[in-house]
Amino acid sequence: MISAEFTTATEWCGRPVARKLVDATPRGRVVITGTVREVATVRVGRASSYRCLLDDGSGQIDLLFIGRSTIPGLCVGTRCTVEGTVIREANHLVVWNPLYRLEPDDNPSELPGGGLSSGSDGRT
Repeated sequence: MISAEFTTATEWCGRPVARKLVDATPRGRVVITGTVREVATVRVGRASSYRCLLDDGSGQIDLLFIGRSTIPGLCVGTRCTVEGTVIREANHLVVWNPLYRLEPDDNPSELPGGGLSSGSDGRT
């Protein structure tokens, strides 16, 4: 990812910036944090594209990375923040080539002993 900041603006080209998917509209801007629920490599025209289904708790949106067969770190269960312009395709919302940032997991897995692993020997 490039070193860039997500917009903090409340409007983008005269339209509100949605911070929840329930508020997203086609041709509007979104800045959404959610969890990746599904991933797949799909064809868009002649290009292989990486598709992620992002769920923010208020709705779901497809993220399409055109020309990419995978995105390191973007896999099922990953939390991330994305920014982009929404379009409607086949009755669902899509953002093509969004700006994205991986986010820390809200609920890191605990070890049976109750601690969090920081090394291969199980010590915390």
